[in-house]
Amino acid sequence: MVTLLKIILKEDIELYRYLIAKVTFLQTHKEYHLVESYLDSNCFLIANRATEEKVFVALFKQPTRKTVEVECKKIMFIQTRNTRIPEGFDVEKADKGFNDQLAENIRLGFLAPDQLVEQFQGVFKEDVERYFKKAEARIQAERQVFVKYYAKETIEKNPYHVVEGNVSFSHPKHFNDPFDCNCYYADGHSMMDFFRVFCFTHAADNILMWSYYANSHAGYALEYSYASLLDKIHSLKVDGLCVYGPVEYIDKRPNTRSNSNQFSYSNLNFYIKATFAKFKEWQHEREYRFVCILDEKAEAAQEVLGDWVLIPQVDVVQGYAGCNNTKIKVKAQYPIQKLEKDILNYQLKS
Repeated sequence: MVTLLKIILKEDIELYRYLIAKVTFLQTHKEYHLVESYLDSNCFLIANRATEEKVFVALFKQPTRKTVEVECKKIMFIQTRNTRIPEGFDVEKADKGFNDQLAENIRLGFLAPDQLVEQFQGVFKEDVERYFKKAEARIQAERQVFVKYYAKETIEKNPYHVVEGNVSFSHPKHFNDPFDCNCYYADGHSMMDFFRVFCFTHAADNILMWSYYANSHAGYALEYSYASLLDKIHSLKVDGLCVYGPVEYIDKRPNTRSNSNQFSYSNLNFYIKATFAKFKEWQHEREYRFVCILDEKAEAAQEVLGDWVLIPQVDVVQGYAGCNNTKIKVKAQYPIQKLEKDILNYQLKS
């Protein structure tokens, strides 16, 4: 079953994982029912079905919520023994049944979140949907433009119908930075095949971007409607979630090797960090990304999707020609403005 693609903020991935863990806890501890979810935390309040005795639970690490409104038993539910236990908490270690179910639920939560909600009769339904609505609201509130830079030939010969608004998620192997999205299994095999990435920036006047991606200012840049782009992404016939956020520019080599020899949705933080990290030498790009993680159990995913996932005919609001573009040879349904050099202020101006 293919569901519409949903968008979640990169910053909310860990909170989304905690939410799925809460659902999993109730599924594997049927003697309890939910009292309070405590959204945006690793904590929740439950009660014993038989006695109604309340229990405050912190999942996996120190509780991110410091207070609870009622006097009750407190449990630290851990996956590893080296977790620091706060004073006043009893300890319960997750068993194999919980860990296996959590891995499957996280996988489902990323590939078919609607199915995950339905599976638990709507428990946490509003909490799950809140993260998707939050991402949509954030992008709408920022009202940022989405800009991509293109070589002169790509626009003027238009072999990929870029002029009509076609953009795409791409396999990281096509990036100009060979260290981008590098992450590996413990045995050294690459995980890159599981990612498709749509890269862009918010500025059409970035001098270095014009130099690198647009034939030394002889090419073009296109500014896309954020509303149209979101609508097109939502309607893609690709399962699951799309993660949105800024690239993090780092000054030291990130961890690129998993401790496992198989793809696991329980390692989401590792994958997200790998796909949103670049060395600080690239920080001038001020890049943002939409990242899709594919289904590792769909053996035909590579053949079906290929290296590119097309986002067709996104509305283009404005086109720009570089300051070294001597003649604009494009017929488009939107204005194309030539940028000029502002020598006094060392910047581009329209």
